[in-house]
Amino acid sequence: MSITIAFFNLGLNHFDEVNGILSVSGGLDISWFDNSLKWNPKDYNGISEMLVSKSVIWFPHVTLMTDAQQLQPFGANSLFKILIRHDGFIYWTPADIINSKCAANIRKFPYDEQECSVLFMAWDITWKTHLQPASIPYNDYYENKHPDWNIKSVISRQGKIFGNTSHEFVFKIKREPLYYNILVFLPVALLSILNPLVFLLPHECGERICYGITILLSFVIFLTLVSDKIPATSNPISFMIVFIIMVFVASAVITFMNIINAYLFYKSDYELKGFFKHMYVIFKKRRKNQVIPEEKCRIYYKDIAIGLDRFCFVLSYIAMLTFITVYFIVLQY
Repeated sequence: MSITIAFFNLGLNHFDEVNGILSVSGGLDISWFDNSLKWNPKDYNGISEMLVSKSVIWFPHVTLMTDAQQLQPFGANSLFKILIRHDGFIYWTPADIINSKCAANIRKFPYDEQECSVLFMAWDITWKTHLQPASIPYNDYYENKHPDWNIKSVISRQGKIFGNTSHEFVFKIKREPLYYNILVFLPVALLSILNPLVFLLPHECGERICYGITILLSFVIFLTLVSDKIPATSNPISFMIVFIIMVFVASAVITFMNIINAYLFYKSDYELKGFFKHMYVIFKKRRKNQVIPEEKCRIYYKDIAIGLDRFCFVLSYIAMLTFITVYFIVLQY
C-alpha cells in the first residue's frame, strides 16, 4: 500500500544545544486509498464523505525514528478525525510537538548553523507499506517565526531503513547572534583592551594588582556564562570558548608580570649588578649611540620596573588585538 505524506511546519519551538533536541510544532498530511471503504453515495442519501475516529479503521504506522522520547506511531494519541471519501480516498492530518534528536555543532557558536533531521518510517513488518512524498512535501504557510533561530532551508529526501521506506526532512537553522554579541563578546573584547592599561597606572596608587585581578575574575564569569549554554564536548569545541580562554591566559600573564614589576619597583634602593647590568648598558649604548662607561652607570631595580611596564603594555596590547582579529577571521571559515 502506498502512503503519501507531506510535512507542515507550525513553528520552531526550541533548540536545546546541551541535550541535542530540536523541538518543532508540526504534523503530517497523510493520505492513502482503501478499496474496502468505497461506497455509492446514491445508496446512502448522497453522503460522499465522513469523519471517523482512527480507532475504527486501519491507519498506517508512520513512526518518527528520531524521536527523543519514545518510538510510537506518529499521531497514536491524536484525537484528530480521519476523513473518508466515497471513492476510498482517506485523509488524516495528525499534529504534535515533535522533539527530534539533533547533535549540535557549536564550533562557530554563536554564529553557528545546525542541520537537524526529522525522519519518518513506515513501520511494517511485512514491508508492504511504502511512503511516498506528496507533490509539495513541505509547507510552512502557518509557521510562527522563532526570535533566536531562523529556518534557512528544508530538504526532503526518500530512503530505506531495515527494508522499510522512510522519508527525511532536514532542517537547516541559523542562530541570531546579537544576544551573545552584546552580552558576551562585546564585554570580553572591551575588558581585553582595558587589561593592558594596568601598566600605565602609577605604582604609588596601590590599585594595580586589584585592577588586574578584577579583570582576570571577570573573564572567569563570562567563561562560565558561555559554557552553560553549549554542550560539554571536546570535539568540536566552540571558538568563543577558545577565545575567552586565550584572553584569560593573557590576563593571567599580565597579572603575573604586574606583580613582578611591583616587586622590582619597590626595591628602588637596590642597584642592579652583574650580568643584567652589563646587558642593560649594552642596550643603552646601542639605543643612544654613545659610549657610557659601565662603572659610571648606576641602574636601580626601579628603572627596570619602569622599562618592563612600557614593554609589557605594548606586547599585551598587540596580543589582545591579535586574539580579537584571529577570532573574527576564524569565524569566516
